[in-house]
Amino acid sequence: MAKVSIRDVATHAGVSIATVSNVINNTRFVKEETRNLVLKSIDELHYSPNAAARSFKTGKRNMIAFIVPDISNPFFATLIEEVENVISKEGLSLLVINTKETKNREIESLKRLSSGIVDGFLIASTLENYSEMNGIVPEGLPVVLVDRLLAGAPYDTITVANYQAVSSSVEYLIKRGHKKIGFITGIPRISTTAERLEAYRDTMEKYDLLKDSLICTGTSMTSLVTENLDALLKQGCTALVISNNLMAVEALTILSQRKIRSEIELVGYKDSEQSQYGLQHMNLICQPVVELGRAAGRQLLERLKNPNMPVQKVLLQAEFQPAEEL
Repeated sequence: MAKVSIRDVATHAGVSIATVSNVINNTRFVKEETRNLVLKSIDELHYSPNAAARSFKTGKRNMIAFIVPDISNPFFATLIEEVENVISKEGLSLLVINTKETKNREIESLKRLSSGIVDGFLIASTLENYSEMNGIVPEGLPVVLVDRLLAGAPYDTITVANYQAVSSSVEYLIKRGHKKIGFITGIPRISTTAERLEAYRDTMEKYDLLKDSLICTGTSMTSLVTENLDALLKQGCTALVISNNLMAVEALTILSQRKIRSEIELVGYKDSEQSQYGLQHMNLICQPVVELGRAAGRQLLERLKNPNMPVQKVLLQAEFQPAEEL
């Protein structure tokens, strides 16, 4: 049986090919009576519009790119799942790009995908400022920054405020008698790291306990955890604040293997439902990661529907929970 074409539908409905195309792609107004006639012909002829051809005509690819720094981190894995759950209901697919916290990989991905491959971006950026991205993403292409702030960026942002939660965790440790509190965190140029580091510094300084040697920065992955842990333990730290789940679990494992876990009080991050299983009996900073992912997906959909609406800023809150309250 010959494949039904758009011409066959037009002939069957007694309209032009252009009218059938407008009904399928919703590109121009078509009278309700005519639209119903075309839809009836499509149904009776079992016509299936070619998605690739339709996207070529409309300029829509029905594809969203989500650029993340570390796909192995449960935080980003959860974000990806929640975003996909939201946008798939609108017929959109998700393309995930893992930059491995490398600026060049992020910039090259933006360049490659901005050439009409995707309809919009969700970006958990590793860039330091908007100037590094400016001019790469075409004006008008929807972008939502997820868990990141880039000064001057004309994009919607969905972020989590961590300052108060980190400050509360440090103050909690101080009030429990700890004087040397180490801080292990990721890349300082990233906005989330910078905020957490600022909260730690401010609170330690408030109690005249701040020493730069107690701060270990680098990558948000686990490669430097052993080195950083050793450096802090040599200084006599009795408590540690570790600013993401992957590093917290790694530190907990190392301390347990050395049989000194009970000697060090820890604050870690619960940034996914899965992460709680590795962080029992630990003070936790809890992030609303599921809500963050859903909000990001909804914001991208809203930007696609209303490209000219004012820039939106959504701020969620992290919460510190001492171990005895968990």
